[in-house]
Amino acid sequence: MGIVYSLGKPAVIQSQTPSFELGEFCRSESTMSIIETTSVNPWITPYVRTKMRSFSSIAVLPLAARIVAAGKYDAWKFGNMFTLGSDSSVITKATYTLVPPSIPCGTVISNKDGQPWMSIWVGISQSVSDQGSNLFQPLLNWAPDNSAAGCPASNTEWCVAASTFTGSTQVAQPYIAIPSKSDVDFELVYDASKGVTQKVWINGAMVSQQTDVDGNGKAPTYIYSSNECYQGACGTLPAYSWSNLTVVLAKADKTFGDSLQLTGATSSGIKTTDDGKTWHVDAIKINQDFFYTDGSNKQC
Repeated sequence: MGIVYSLGKPAVIQSQTPSFELGEFCRSESTMSIIETTSVNPWITPYVRTKMRSFSSIAVLPLAARIVAAGKYDAWKFGNMFTLGSDSSVITKATYTLVPPSIPCGTVISNKDGQPWMSIWVGISQSVSDQGSNLFQPLLNWAPDNSAAGCPASNTEWCVAASTFTGSTQVAQPYIAIPSKSDVDFELVYDASKGVTQKVWINGAMVSQQTDVDGNGKAPTYIYSSNECYQGACGTLPAYSWSNLTVVLAKADKTFGDSLQLTGATSSGIKTTDDGKTWHVDAIKINQDFFYTDGSNKQC
């Protein structure tokens, strides 16, 4: 079960699924609705029943880097990343591990009603440019005041949730706090009849799971990542690594590894041991990243 987010309209609980809709995206805090419901479903209560302010709902909307090209969301800034894939090779499974970095330092809260929000993620999609294709992206999120953003972690920890961005809404599971220095494992599996199933484990225990079907019915062919800052100065994000990344294809493609692109990142190298059906990278290191409104690179 999932929670559906979009922005602008009053909340609507949809059929049997614990979800709500807020309509079109809007970046103005003053024009977005306060959400309140008497739902007692434990999966949705932490997000909705507590009169979640508009920040909480908009902050749960980490967008794909592809949106930057559209110029629609000036409040979102994207940083270092990797991209792997092509239009021709279907990804049937991807697994990877992360020990979350320390939270950003140097964060500046310039608007008391709209704090910055940091996200890091890896996702799979049929495209890196078409907003009509879903992005299946388990999310790590952090804000200076996590509780105000619906994250049950302390303010020195990250939260994680299975999540899918549909191009207009984010369908997500409730946030789970990640204890410091924990191993977080991810699995994304594509099945033509079921869609994409996301699973997240913390220190070996499964904590989040979700299955969604792509809106255009196409199979994922790309896997990519990003650092993402919403609303202002998220500050300086320490370097970290996506490790033990394994991608399984529907059919062997000996050139798939050539598609790896790194932006502000380095790789241990990508290799295959079965003539191109399974690809593995020991580690992709995402370099220290900077999110300041003046474009500066500040150490703190």
